[in-house]
Amino acid sequence: MNKATYLICRVIIVMLASNNMAFGAYCSLRDPIAAIKTLYQGSNQYRSIVAAITDENKNSVKERLPFTLHRSEIGKHTLYLVLENNKPHGFVHARSELAEWGLIEIAWGMNFDMTINGLFFQRCRSPKCSRELTDRLNVLLKSRSFSEIRKMLTKNGAETTAHIASDFAKSGDLALLAIRSALKTIAITEIAWKKEITELK
Repeated sequence: MNKATYLICRVIIVMLASNNMAFGAYCSLRDPIAAIKTLYQGSNQYRSIVAAITDENKNSVKERLPFTLHRSEIGKHTLYLVLENNKPHGFVHARSELAEWGLIEIAWGMNFDMTINGLFFQRCRSPKCSRELTDRLNVLLKSRSFSEIRKMLTKNGAETTAHIASDFAKSGDLALLAIRSALKTIAITEIAWKKEITELK
């Protein structure tokens, strides 16, 4: 192997390692208290529930989703139980999604019935990311269940429906990313923390 070939191989190895690290960083909140205050106004208490996702969990999640899920997207996850006056109030779960502008991190608020309570971008380098877009996505997804959000995508989950595509004509890629992220978040939470959620109800 000559020097040029060796250097190319090293670059490829580093790139692959970086991707694996990026995927491995899924589901962490940069600042849990700030995220909880944003998604659940008036709440600032929480309890972390960590889960190592099993192969059985991964297969169950994949079966629920209409699109392909990268195996490395599901690893060790942290679910944040939001407390208000020491009583369970909801959940916060973070997702990192690969996009054109790098990793986009979304913090999701969920209700006990596994509907979406709200979302915000805790990291997004796309020039399309804005408060207006976040507000519009919250209007679209708030109080929606998995089945209702699923109907916002085409059969194979590759695109949004024509109605959604029209409403988000200038930010269709981010709308698609957020909708798919919502489905992943609900599916993973329901499957990986089924026992804990049942006990809390």
